[in-house]
Amino acid sequence: MQKVLIAEDDAILREILMGKLTTAGYLALGAEDGDTALRLIKAEKPDIILLDILIPRKNGIEVMREMQQDTTLKNIPVIAISNSDDADSIREAKALGAKDFLIKAIFDSSDVLEKVNQMLRTETSKTIPQTPEIINTKATNINNSKPMDTTNTTPTQASKTIFIVEDDKFLREIAAQKLETEGFKLASATTGNEALEYLEKNPRPDIVLLDLILPGMSGFEVLASIKANPVLKDIPVLILSNLGQEEDIEKAKKLGARDYLVKAHFSFAEIIKKIHEIVG
Repeated sequence: MQKVLIAEDDAILREILMGKLTTAGYLALGAEDGDTALRLIKAEKPDIILLDILIPRKNGIEVMREMQQDTTLKNIPVIAISNSDDADSIREAKALGAKDFLIKAIFDSSDVLEKVNQMLRTETSKTIPQTPEIINTKATNINNSKPMDTTNTTPTQASKTIFIVEDDKFLREIAAQKLETEGFKLASATTGNEALEYLEKNPRPDIVLLDLILPGMSGFEVLASIKANPVLKDIPVLILSNLGQEEDIEKAKKLGARDYLVKAHFSFAEIIKKIHEIVG
């Protein structure tokens, strides 16, 4: 069985990628920082590495530099992953041997699986697992950036609607899959303006999952607008963000957020548990 190491400090994304690759027939290994990644690389000699550039302790660039100095590791293919499309970062990663570069806000789960399969076909002559059919849920994409509704017939949560405001399409896709499995109805938007437009024109959702870093209008502004609207102000808002500073958390709670979860600190199972606590 071929090994894939996912070096990613975002617990949700790491969990999702490991699950997707395990389902595809790979042995998936996870590391939350550069030091752990290097220990696993040396001990396990994975067949391919998915490496976030911005991980703690040692960042992805430092990990690749150390790999290049070790003849037993330098030829392991690396797919670099980043939140940024900064040309210098891409250039440096590729100079250190990265075979490809994925931007988090652009790729989705099928992209990652296809990249891994293609890379292993190119790098080795081993037999690789067949890519399973990727089942597109009704909330996988938002065509033309318009908010989208989905309906699930599972009776347990049939009356509960979750509205997700998230510009990262990978996380939006996974959130839809996980929450539909729980039986919720889903609606989603990618920008603050879309979110407010949807809320003004559609029945109230039971909860809003709100990212803070959005194109144009920020999540803070969206939250303030929701709480200033007498029709919307009672909708519970759960912040789900990469911002983890105490002042950001305090600001969101003062604006009326029901709770605040930092993406890197919670698994999706924990997020779903929190949603159940809020909506019943």
